[in-house]
Amino acid sequence: MRTVLLLGSLSLCLSASVRAATSFFLKKGDRVCFYGDSITEQRFYTVDVETYVRTRYPHLHVKFVNSGVGGDAVGGGWAGPINLRLRRDVFPFKPNVVTIMLGMNDAQYRAFNQAIFNKYRQGYKHLINSLKSHLPGVRILLIGPSPYDDVTAKPGFPGGYNAVLVRYMQFVQRLARKDHVSFVDFNTPLVAVLKKVEHINPKLAKDVIPGRVHPSAAGQLVMAQALLKAWGAPATVDSVALDAGNSRITESQDTVVRHVLAADGAVSWTQVDKSLPMPIMALHETWPQFPPTSIWGAPAPDMKHTSAATALIIRESGFVHDLDRQMLKVTHLTAANYELRINGKKIARFTRAELAHGINISQLPTPMLAQAYRVLSLAWEHTQIRFAAWRQVQLPMSNVGWFIPQVPVNVNSGPGAVKAKTIVNHIMQNFSQLQHLISTQEYLAATPEPCRYELSPIR
Repeated sequence: MRTVLLLGSLSLCLSASVRAATSFFLKKGDRVCFYGDSITEQRFYTVDVETYVRTRYPHLHVKFVNSGVGGDAVGGGWAGPINLRLRRDVFPFKPNVVTIMLGMNDAQYRAFNQAIFNKYRQGYKHLINSLKSHLPGVRILLIGPSPYDDVTAKPGFPGGYNAVLVRYMQFVQRLARKDHVSFVDFNTPLVAVLKKVEHINPKLAKDVIPGRVHPSAAGQLVMAQALLKAWGAPATVDSVALDAGNSRITESQDTVVRHVLAADGAVSWTQVDKSLPMPIMALHETWPQFPPTSIWGAPAPDMKHTSAATALIIRESGFVHDLDRQMLKVTHLTAANYELRINGKKIARFTRAELAHGINISQLPTPMLAQAYRVLSLAWEHTQIRFAAWRQVQLPMSNVGWFIPQVPVNVNSGPGAVKAKTIVNHIMQNFSQLQHLISTQEYLAATPEPCRYELSPIR
């Protein structure tokens, strides 16, 4: 019986984590606002990004707010013209990072029209200038319009609407370069995945962008992937390599490994990771394409169920390879087959050859993934509280003809305006406090816990 304790692993892993955090776009204390139309309002890619940041950097305190409104264009929409939208839905949060994705509605679902495009061009410039003027030092990320599905359905006119959106995206990219702001392309990678899935399974391809405009939760994961990669997000959750022949740790990245014990063909050890794997929305549960703007909790994952469409999208996008590698490698095992248990729970079975080559356990039903799904649920609740306050209270109360109980007033003018605004502000403050509480719970839920690993030979 031989036991090895890696004394220096803590300092090595801390330095590796520091290197990863310093290269990532977001920094401690950043405040991120996602601005856009109904595709941003769906909240899928934004919650994916928030969940990734929470699980991969559990001690990186970054605030997120989603200000997407269905039907919006560069000039605004039903929720108000652009200057009002910015004054009410962006500036009060004092973001120092703002992402913008607009264009789907601006091009008006028709063949390219120069006059319509000119309006988009001028409106976009005004939007950027307003952000820079009111938020000095803000880091802006322009996102090319996500695609219109001209792959699984016949284009409505020669060339198709997505070709129009690509022209709009090319302008956004040039504008980003001219104004020295960041740019990311959502259109190209999602179309590439859509074409791959269409080639493999045309029926499942319909689930990438149902209705041709609004990507599903799985489709938006590809968008989140593009955004995170543009921000320099690391692929590795953690990586461990053990030599069972002499109980030696040969690699320990972003984790602390202790108490390695090899005896009677079995191997066990304790692991404290620096982060959690990525919980993938819609892989083990069903999400509506348009979640309600009222308070609506996230579905609970069922590991016995796997969405075929989501699994195919994940595979063809390379999401796990790009952003979710939790590697385990064990060499010099003696038995042909092994069972992996973590904290006493059966996880999976592997051959000696598979373990010697290295396995990715990020999407296996581990205690770490279960913990990560709790973080996803809290991230969703945090976003939903924002939407409930904003869309169910703030917007309706600011419209003429809406009434506060026993105080019938237009909150913008009239003798009761001051009292009405005070009531609305008080309600919004309560919602804000609730958001802060949930955010605190997110950080606590994202803190990795010690796990005991056991590899036992299958006789």
